[in-house]
Amino acid sequence: MKRLVRVLVTLVALAVILVAADLGARSYVLRRVAAEVQQEQRLPSTPTVTVAGGSFLLQAARGRFEDVTLTAPAYAGEVELRDVTVRFPHADVPRAVLLGRPATVRLPPGTVRASVPYPSLAERASVGGVDVSLARAGADLRATTRVPLLGEVGLVLSPQLAGDVVQLTPESASLRGREIGLGQLRRLADLAGVDTPLDRIDVSLDGVPGEVRLTRLEVADAGVVVDGTVAASQVPVGG
Repeated sequence: MKRLVRVLVTLVALAVILVAADLGARSYVLRRVAAEVQQEQRLPSTPTVTVAGGSFLLQAARGRFEDVTLTAPAYAGEVELRDVTVRFPHADVPRAVLLGRPATVRLPPGTVRASVPYPSLAERASVGGVDVSLARAGADLRATTRVPLLGEVGLVLSPQLAGDVVQLTPESASLRGREIGLGQLRRLADLAGVDTPLDRIDVSLDGVPGEVRLTRLEVADAGVVVDGTVAASQVPVGG
């Protein structure tokens, strides 16, 4: 009986050691990959990389990790992106990477989701020297600006995504807090000799990585949220 108890204790201790090693390996590798991504993409802060599936060590042994997700608070490209989430169904990782040697990680097609904050979008929507501020108006956006001789002008804009361009189409207008027809507002602006953004405004999301294809847009409280796909790629790690 004592021999059996010792065997059981030994097995439990071994199981604890293996779990600790598995968790330690997962933590080390994911931190290293996150640091590499931050350096490669010049991110302002270190992203978070997670891997689903079972044992990390078993996945490492076969060179494939399941359900890999990368999240970053911000992506500071030509257009600011927030709350970026990139997800791949799996990633093929050579053992050399786990040993700290240079190698290439192969990624299948994935998905991406990110938010474009209203201040960043408004900066690109400001045309003709007219500064515009943007906010949510249900499923649309509300743009406000001050126009010389006219005062405060408000526009309700319908947003649509066309490739990497956000198209903002005016649907209705207000002048000094009162509703006014778009045609009437345009005539008043012409009489005042000022240029107002009453036609469709195209805001290009320059700087979005070339392997990303945006496919969908929705309006949220802090900005517009875009969804898309990420092309399959090969990512050098280390070296």
